[in-house]
Order: sequence, then structure tokens, then C-alpha cells
Amino acid sequence: MATTTYLSNPYQVSVNAVDLTDNCSAASITLGYTSLDATAFGASGLSMTKGLQTVSGTLTLFAAYGTSEVEATIYAEVGLGTTDIIIQKGSTISATNPKWTITDCMIKDYPIEMKVGELQIMTVSFEAGTWARAIA
Repeated sequence: MATTTYLSNPYQVSVNAVDLTDNCSAASITLGYTSLDATAFGASGLSMTKGLQTVSGTLTLFAAYGTSEVEATIYAEVGLGTTDIIIQKGSTISATNPKWTITDCMIKDYPIEMKVGELQIMTVSFEAGTWARAIA
């Protein structure tokens, strides 16, 4: 059985062109389509076709403060529904280093977590919008 092992270390994580890679410890995205029922009379089973794109995901970010830092960037995007997120695997875009671009997604809340003796983090959830995967 052939396998490929790679280090999960994104080259770029940005929110509306602000590079947050140096403050991001985890990124998760789920991209897909809604399922539409295309079953016609006389069919013996369901038939489905794809509908609109779906997007959901999270970014785990260290809460850096200041202009063009995590806290200010996320605060400015909450509730707008016009946020662009880019997650790029490697420096050169290719089949083994794809780039995912999510356009016009919604960051619906502004989460801040503080615990004694731990680094402050923000686990930011986003959803909706459209997505594209580039390999060239």
C-alpha cells in the first residue's frame, strides 16, 4: 500500500490579506456542496445532484494585539459576511501544495479565551461564502 506522509505546517494563513500564519496553531476547513434531490418519478432509489457550495472551518490563533494583528483583524471582520480567508499548504502552488481561497465567508462571533498560566487564544469559526482550490 502506497502512502504519503507530510508535515502539516501551512505556508500561509491569512484573513482579508492580513497574514496571521505566525500566530496560527491550527486550521480546519470543510468544503463541499449541498445535496439536492433529483429523484424522478419511477426511480427505485434517490438520485442526488450538487447544489451550492458549503464552507465551514476554524482557525486557532494566539491573541496578538495591535494594528494588523490577530485581535484587531478578527474584531474588524465579525458579522460582515465579506471575509476572505486563504490557507496555502506550500510556498509554490502545485498538486502537492494546494491553495484554498474562501471568499465572502462569515465570522459570526468574537471568541476570546483566557486561562491562568496559558497563552491566550482565539478559536475563530467561519462559515458560508464560496471556495476555490488552486494547484497551479
